[in-house]
Amino acid sequence: MTKLTTQFRTVFQHEQRLFRADRLTLIIALILLMAIGYAIFNGVSWVNKQQQAVRVAQKDESTRVQELKEKLAAMNQGAFTPSRISDSPENPMQVGSRHAATYAVMPLTALAAISIGQGDLNPTYVKVSADNKDTFAFNEEIENPSNLLIGHFDLAFVLVFLLPLLIIALSYNLLSAEREQGTLAMTLSNSVSLIALLTGKIAFRAALVFSCVAIVTVAGLVTASVDLIAKDGLFRLGWWIALLFAYGVFWFALSMAVNGLGKTSAQNALILVGLWIVFLLVMPTLLGVAVNMTYPVPPRTEMVGMLRAIQTDVNNEYDATVAHSEQTVSEGRIVPGILDSKDYRDVQKKIAVQQAAAERNAQVLARYEHSLASQQSVVDRLRYLSPAILLQEALNDVAGTDSARYRHFYDQVDLFHRDWQAVFLPKALYNTRLTLSDYEQFPRFRYIEQSWTGLHRRLLGDLFGLLIPIGLLYLLGVRRVRNYPVTGT
Repeated sequence: MTKLTTQFRTVFQHEQRLFRADRLTLIIALILLMAIGYAIFNGVSWVNKQQQAVRVAQKDESTRVQELKEKLAAMNQGAFTPSRISDSPENPMQVGSRHAATYAVMPLTALAAISIGQGDLNPTYVKVSADNKDTFAFNEEIENPSNLLIGHFDLAFVLVFLLPLLIIALSYNLLSAEREQGTLAMTLSNSVSLIALLTGKIAFRAALVFSCVAIVTVAGLVTASVDLIAKDGLFRLGWWIALLFAYGVFWFALSMAVNGLGKTSAQNALILVGLWIVFLLVMPTLLGVAVNMTYPVPPRTEMVGMLRAIQTDVNNEYDATVAHSEQTVSEGRIVPGILDSKDYRDVQKKIAVQQAAAERNAQVLARYEHSLASQQSVVDRLRYLSPAILLQEALNDVAGTDSARYRHFYDQVDLFHRDWQAVFLPKALYNTRLTLSDYEQFPRFRYIEQSWTGLHRRLLGDLFGLLIPIGLLYLLGVRRVRNYPVTGT
């Protein structure tokens, strides 16, 4: 063991000297580091944009509610009279649906900048009103279509796609280059085993890649004023480092196995690039096609059209039975209050149509959400087929931009929406005026974070999904290296 350790250390130090003299390798490494810096800049810019949008929305809400309270206080003193009943701060239907509509916000995690994930498709804040869920469930910021098609250039993209290319460039010819130059046999004659030579070369390159990527990433995040200590930042950073290490070791182990085949440097490069294409392009594409064919999900524009069609149909049905409605909602049953007879009837019609449409909307939305959940379930099971899919899903989990966290957020929004309606719709039905004390008791959204146990379990599964093939590739590489042809081409 001592002899093997000495050989390993000798090879490691020799590789250090060679690296300092190899300008091409240094240039490749610098390009990757520049890509990491640019990716962090993009990720931080996206986070800042989201946080700024939330601040603007919350300030708008605070201003609206404060103006309503001031108007209501002035009305109580006889100093203000609204020109229209729809503008009255006492009108529960208008206040709950428009004037005091509130925002539900999903806070971003400390490492949200490393992977935008589902954030380019799902908003982190939702404007909740007393209207039906469909009026705000599909409200999204307008995004550049090209960004939605190819995704954002974030740190996850660099690690998933570009890091393997750097590793391939550094390790495709670990043994073949020396054999082609005729120096391999001479090196081995100096009491250096082939395993020690190969592992020493890989260890130096791995240490170089991991240290540079980790240091530049942490330095970039700190420079961008990302508070890694706040909340769960260190916990997520630890998982990120573990996943980065496992993903990089996978590609080094793959290079080791390919080097052990005894092929030429050109053949090794061709094989490794071919495997990169399979793992990162072919398999994700085939998986996406299979998932979409098995569980097709209609486009959101089509979904919005279906919900609007339901609203139109319910309105028409209500108008077709207006005689019956007028009979059941007679003048004698109109509750005295803020609204007169006509406005009160309009509110009753709106609530009746809204409730009827809500039942049908729920069925459409349930089918849509079931298809999305089914797609994600298939991806969760098949992601182990490709280390790229595995790492991307894991980095989304670490960043808190995964589909599961967004579903968790929207489930809470749904419950909050019901609580919000429960405050305003009964008051509207009973023609009750809002008071200043009512304003102080409006429900406020409080996001409850996911269970850490579930997140740990998913990330641990992803980590083992990388470690198991690493072990298999290492055993394969060792076996092939033992029979490696030292001479010849």
